[in-house]
Amino acid sequence: MGDDTVTGDVTHAHARLLPLVPGSEPSDWYRAHVVRRARDGSPPLPRHRPMTTAELDAAGVTRAQRRDHYLRVDVGVYVPLTALDTGSVSRQTPAATLVRAHHLRYPAHLATGFAAGAVLGMCYLVDDAPLEFLVTRGAGCANPAPHLLLTRTRRHDRLIRTADHPDPAFPTLACTTAGHTLGTMIRMLHSPSPALDAAWRVPDLQHIQPQLSPAFIRSVQASDCLHQALRSTRPGSVTNLVRTGTVDAPTAAAVLGATDPGAESSPETVLRLAVSDLAPGLRSQVPVWRDNGSLLTAADLGWPGRGVHLFYDGEHHLRRTQRDHDSEVLARLQQDGGRVLRVTAGNLRDADSVEALRGRVRDALG
Repeated sequence: MGDDTVTGDVTHAHARLLPLVPGSEPSDWYRAHVVRRARDGSPPLPRHRPMTTAELDAAGVTRAQRRDHYLRVDVGVYVPLTALDTGSVSRQTPAATLVRAHHLRYPAHLATGFAAGAVLGMCYLVDDAPLEFLVTRGAGCANPAPHLLLTRTRRHDRLIRTADHPDPAFPTLACTTAGHTLGTMIRMLHSPSPALDAAWRVPDLQHIQPQLSPAFIRSVQASDCLHQALRSTRPGSVTNLVRTGTVDAPTAAAVLGATDPGAESSPETVLRLAVSDLAPGLRSQVPVWRDNGSLLTAADLGWPGRGVHLFYDGEHHLRRTQRDHDSEVLARLQQDGGRVLRVTAGNLRDADSVEALRGRVRDALG
């Protein structure tokens, strides 16, 4: 992705589009935290390696054992049932495992879009989107598995030469560069897809900003998530993204202008886009410190100068231990005169719910 200086016509598009969605940026504490995480290595991929029929036979796995303890995820490719651990509502097998399985059958295919994102370590979104592979012009693409999208391209050989190989368990698995991967995601998300709309629900927020269509919101969610996987501290280069030929300059500028690498979940992205125009100075991952100087937590979003903190509460906040922690956070922030807003999925369900949430945030901002 890079942090290159934006020049030429792309700069003008960038400057013209950025004010439409006043962005936020990660706190300085979080940026330092990301740098430390980057030193620790890439996000972990699924531990279980897909195996071919020949490999299972060589390992002494009988047909009965294969039937009872393994799932076929591609023709002649299996994974143990214990590997099926995904939050997807539409799939049983993690996306990265499906990409690895396809690679075992077709090692010349080049992963891009959400297939490459899964291997790069994207921890959400990839389980509900088509997994795209680039193939040569003459390759057969008829009747792929429902989770696959095979795309012919005359650029296949050139893209292979510049490909990344991010999976140490499959060093021959080739993925397009990060910029090409993101551009492919954005292009896919701007193409009509009723199936994707049903699996990946977001509100239409065009009443807030004209460009906040569901397709644009999903594109920013994908960009946020990919930046997280890459351990980026700032959005990538508009110039580099446009040079991939996957997306036009205005779209690239708009998506990267609205990207915040501090978003650690897709609802946090929706929340940010829903409120980012209400006041300047919005930051993500705002640290909250105890009296002894140790870190208590980080607010998902906030205006530190105004003492307003927003937390997105997922299902885990219903647990007793988490509720106790949340109470400690609330007491600490209120002790300093801060205001805390807790946001749930229901607050982001549709335009009316978002408008009610915006009213609460306006009141808190004063």
